Amino acid sequence: MKTVKEMSQISGISVRTLHYYDQIGLLSPSFIGENGYRFYDMDAFERLQEILLFRELEFPLKK
Repeated sequence: MKTVKEMSQISGISVRTLHYYDQIGLLSPSFIGENGYRFYDMDAFERLQEILLFRELEFPLKK
């Protein structure tokens, strides 16, 4: 499991963007700890890579 900060560093996108993706239902954390921290597993990381690919191809986030 990766924290939101680790996912941000690995993927090159901001923590704020990850929070936004969660807010709009595009990429939800795999687990939210009792402390409110978001955690992501490998499936979520792969989904994020797909999202970033579509973003690069200029697909809209909502459709």
